[in-house]
Amino acid sequence: MARAVKAGLIGDVYMIMDYATVTLGRSFFAGTAWRHMKGRAGAGWIIDHGVHRTHFFTEVNGPIQEVFSYTRIFEKELNDGETTIHPTGEDTSVTVFRFENGGLGHWMCSTAAHGEKTDGVWIYGGKGCLRPGQHVTLEDKSIVTHSEIIQRYAPDVVENPFAHSYIELWEAIAEQKQPISSAERGLEALGVVFAALESGHTGQPVSVQDIIRGEKHGYEDTVLAEMKTARF
Repeated sequence: MARAVKAGLIGDVYMIMDYATVTLGRSFFAGTAWRHMKGRAGAGWIIDHGVHRTHFFTEVNGPIQEVFSYTRIFEKELNDGETTIHPTGEDTSVTVFRFENGGLGHWMCSTAAHGEKTDGVWIYGGKGCLRPGQHVTLEDKSIVTHSEIIQRYAPDVVENPFAHSYIELWEAIAEQKQPISSAERGLEALGVVFAALESGHTGQPVSVQDIIRGEKHGYEDTVLAEMKTARF
């Protein structure tokens, strides 16, 4: 997907929109209560889910410069039929962000949805819209299917994601090829998520670099404080 975007299939990226809401019925995500406690999960479910999404955003369209977010804990009590907890990690984040290249983004995630869940990603550019894993719709309404995108932009990539990961690891070791991700890319993705949580904490826009450099850390301080008292 990233290769297709960088090759200009949909033109310059204007907007990325990503929505992910989960209906848990006031139970635990993936059956794991710890994901809802920021002292155990390092900031709760939003960071667990979010680093994958923000890594994807930056892979497709480059660094994110600034973030603004509203965050909430809507569900004050969760129960799986045996255990009851009172979450400390936010269950909902509604975030907007600005890329360094001027593109904009809207990212929403929540485990507090009821009745109907939703998920989907739309990447809008000056020539069309990409639905990752599905298709591209160009301005003239023509469709480029997912298989056509793979054949055109990634014919060398094996289909099975586990096989691809092992091949990438081997090529990094044997041929010194740069892998798709890295510690630096992971830190950048983590910085975007913490910028969203910091913004929700302070009510102000937050620079991602201010988070990475440790210049803003009000929300992170609350996580570290809870870690000191959490029982594992």
